[in-house]
Amino acid sequence: MLTDDQLASLDEAWTPARAAGVIGTAPVEALVEHTVWFARAVCSSFSASFDEFHGRIVDVGTGAGLPGVILAALLPHAELRLVDASERRLDHARRASRALGVGDRVEIAHGRGDELAHDAAWRGTHDVAVARLLGDPAETIEQLAPLVRPGGVITIAAAESATDRWDALPVTELPTSSVSWADSPVGLFASVSVLAPMPSSFPRRERKRRQSPLF
Repeated sequence: MLTDDQLASLDEAWTPARAAGVIGTAPVEALVEHTVWFARAVCSSFSASFDEFHGRIVDVGTGAGLPGVILAALLPHAELRLVDASERRLDHARRASRALGVGDRVEIAHGRGDELAHDAAWRGTHDVAVARLLGDPAETIEQLAPLVRPGGVITIAAAESATDRWDALPVTELPTSSVSWADSPVGLFASVSVLAPMPSSFPRRERKRRQSPLF
């Protein structure tokens, strides 16, 4: 968990984000608690404790830095890449990263996950991809899976209403495992293992994904 000083620093750093409506009204303690369970879901895929996890994590659609900035504080040996299409929101993530003193392990990138996934410096170079509010399961898998190396995992915070959609993941057509569920006092987390590289055509352009979702 974070110390009282870290909580106070993070709360102050995110005051502008809260005023801008970027992170909602939940107290910082609740955001941290949610991310603790997020970190547990990530680490359980590798049978590792927080201190034992040494992987590289990409957080797509991070906004003001959720969950990526807090994950960096909880997992002291992890490297984080935080991606968002809004430079304004990333300013809040940078502020939070400085407040928690994790800037040396956090790379903050302005861009779209579906575009970076076709960049050799990003494609298949992460042990874990996470997302908190990215959207529909088909959209999430198509954007995140190409960023993850074979043997890595995708872990997302899943809405209760989306469980049937996640369980419909077409594992006979995609190089992924079926969904593994982790329940917690703060909600559900879904993890999917990436078994082999995604086809080079994925992720497709946004219009194509909307016209013909993967499932």
